[in-house]
Amino acid sequence: MDLKKYAIQSEKSILSWDEALPLGNGKLGCLIYGKGPLRFALDRVDLWDLRENDKTTSESYTYENLVKLSKGDETDWKKRNNIFERNMVLPYPTKFTAGALELDFGFETDNAKSYLDIKTAVADVQFGKAKAQSFTSATRFVGVIKVKGRYTLSLHTRDYLQRVLGYPKAQEYKEDGFTYFVQKTVEGFSYGVFVLEKRRGLVSEIYYTIETSKDAKDFVALAKEKLLNACKIGYNALKKEHSSWWAKYWQKSSISIENELLEKTYYRSYYLFASCSRKGFYPMPLQGVWTADIDDLPPWRGDYHHDTNTQLSYQSYLKANRLEEGEVFIDYIWSLVDEYKDFAKRFFGVDGLIIPGCTTLDGKPMSGWVQYALSPTMTIWVAQSFDEYYLYTGDEKFLTEKAYPFFEEVGKAFEGILEEKDGKLYLPLSSSPEIFDATKKAYLPPNSNFDLALIRYLFTTLVRYCKILQKDGGRYENILSKLDDIAVVKKFNKYDWKEIDVIALDKTQALEESHRHFSHLMCLYPLHLINYDTDEHKTLYHNAIFELERLGKGWWAGFSFVMCAQIYAMAEKGNATVKLLEEFADGFVGDNGFHLNGDFKNKGYSVFHYRPFTLESSFGFCDALQEALLQDHQGYIHLFPAIASEWKNTSFHSFRSCQGILVSAKKTGDTITEFSLSKNGVCRVKIKNTFGKERLYFSNGLTVDCAKGDIFEIEFENFVRLVK
Repeated sequence: MDLKKYAIQSEKSILSWDEALPLGNGKLGCLIYGKGPLRFALDRVDLWDLRENDKTTSESYTYENLVKLSKGDETDWKKRNNIFERNMVLPYPTKFTAGALELDFGFETDNAKSYLDIKTAVADVQFGKAKAQSFTSATRFVGVIKVKGRYTLSLHTRDYLQRVLGYPKAQEYKEDGFTYFVQKTVEGFSYGVFVLEKRRGLVSEIYYTIETSKDAKDFVALAKEKLLNACKIGYNALKKEHSSWWAKYWQKSSISIENELLEKTYYRSYYLFASCSRKGFYPMPLQGVWTADIDDLPPWRGDYHHDTNTQLSYQSYLKANRLEEGEVFIDYIWSLVDEYKDFAKRFFGVDGLIIPGCTTLDGKPMSGWVQYALSPTMTIWVAQSFDEYYLYTGDEKFLTEKAYPFFEEVGKAFEGILEEKDGKLYLPLSSSPEIFDATKKAYLPPNSNFDLALIRYLFTTLVRYCKILQKDGGRYENILSKLDDIAVVKKFNKYDWKEIDVIALDKTQALEESHRHFSHLMCLYPLHLINYDTDEHKTLYHNAIFELERLGKGWWAGFSFVMCAQIYAMAEKGNATVKLLEEFADGFVGDNGFHLNGDFKNKGYSVFHYRPFTLESSFGFCDALQEALLQDHQGYIHLFPAIASEWKNTSFHSFRSCQGILVSAKKTGDTITEFSLSKNGVCRVKIKNTFGKERLYFSNGLTVDCAKGDIFEIEFENFVRLVK
């Protein structure tokens, strides 16, 4: 794959931070833009003001009180809002940005040419006769800039840190080739942006980093040592080392499809993924290692939204075989288990583990619409990442030591939260993101299909784990027996003049207007509680899709298109899947790959025309496209289940499937011409025959006779490929 053709480039000066050239290494982030001076907006993923909001630590901040006030009269509702909703009065806790480095070449230009090679993660800017080449080292965690031309370097602090957060003014220093500032914040936490210049006539090398008081007591000395070491290694050697890392990253998997827009969006998205997600650091919050360069608090405080955003962000990496970059999310969640247990006890009054829907860097609750920010079922959606990791690696040790214990603790919490009524179990409060927004109407009759699907998935998974681990799962089976089935209601279809069964919001109502969230369809995707298998289930899929199409896309945001595409892919509607992904990529994605939430280009796809940058939908896009190429959730490999009918040459390489098997395949016309499986050891795998023929020959000497559309099973050791 020639990734150079998907380079991020502009023939004009980039004027907006959210269209900037993005560089990152999982810890440091940099956005390059400007028409004079050239601006490098710098950030670090763990720069946070972690002062707790006094609302979230008050004695009245409990689930019991939330339930009571939410079910009360208007006076109670006002009290509820004052305690639980109006936590944004204080400006903290919040993510905040580090600062900016600027290169002033002495003039402005509208014609600065920018080029970011996503293959090597190296950016070039031609600024008049001056040139600046830059990258954030993939291995050394320093940023590097090589400049040709005369310039003046300056560092800029963030004014809003004083104005909004009340920090003292940063102290600036210039000594021994170093330019840096140190910003004191609160509670003893400080950080600094450090720059070392090495000038040689008209060619200069600039090295920068961001260090904090959490890194070392004398973090100033640490930063200087790090930069001096980088300078000693030198620009060219660092660049070679950096490019080598990226070359290995791109070898992990690949696709080739006959749609340049989708292919470009796919590869640019995975460039962003590796830029802001690396094992050993923190997972990406809403904006990853980049935060809005607006000299103010970032949108949504730059937090961890566990009510769609983190789930979508880490939904695609397993199939793409990018484990090392994606594992950071599971590592992070696991590291905060004790914090989540404390939250379950303190807020919900139960044993076990619950994750706040919106959290700080250290896992504490943050503000957000209460129906979702304090919904316990968001925890189950996060827990699915543990289950998926087990399924896609086949790692029995991970199951025993992490996946099962995590699910067990979540199950324990729900046993304490659920209330029994007439032999059935219900949540005291139930909702469905983000139906009816944050109004009182947003509380649906328990259990909403969103909540119900997640709870059923939780205990179904625990039953499955108990069977694998030979444990007694009787109590989980008993809980499942006390849960309702997914709610389906009758609706009149005036087009066919008949009633149809529709998956509803809850037992009493269906979605009646265009809406950005399809949370009521969680049972279809990503939970796979209802597969596209039997006639009854296929009818439910078709009716769900009919309703979405009937209600229209007017109130959809960017993530709506990719989440709907996922459902289309499950229903094997290839042309529709591709069309939705095209609309997302065309209307909601900037030239630098950033997802900007709204139809900011005014293409007519949605009434939302705003542009707040978040990352999650880019990776939801990758997931939907991967599901179009390979599905395995029904216990067998299904190749190319939902690709466009016009695609005649389509392939993918080294996709990860269940058990950790790596799959590669190519489809030419209506026939699969190349297919291989690899994994160390002996493996048995089921495969759906979509090969275009009924007799298949494999490299291990196996001949398979199987009718088209049927399932066959093969055993192989280490590697096997289709011969003919």
